[in-house]
Amino acid sequence: MTIDQQLEAAEAQLTKLQQRLVEYAFDADERGRIYDEIRETRDEITRLYGLLSAA
Repeated sequence: MTIDQQLEAAEAQLTKLQQRLVEYAFDADERGRIYDEIRETRDEITRLYGLLSAA
């Protein structure tokens, strides 16, 4: 999988997580888990952009 493909997949995952966040707006526990996943996904996107700019 190329970096571009990995970025595309991570950005799609981030979009899905943001949609889930809206769905679970009233569930504090689930929101916390989703926030953690969002943070991890954003970190991965940042890492991938770093790799892309270094290439």
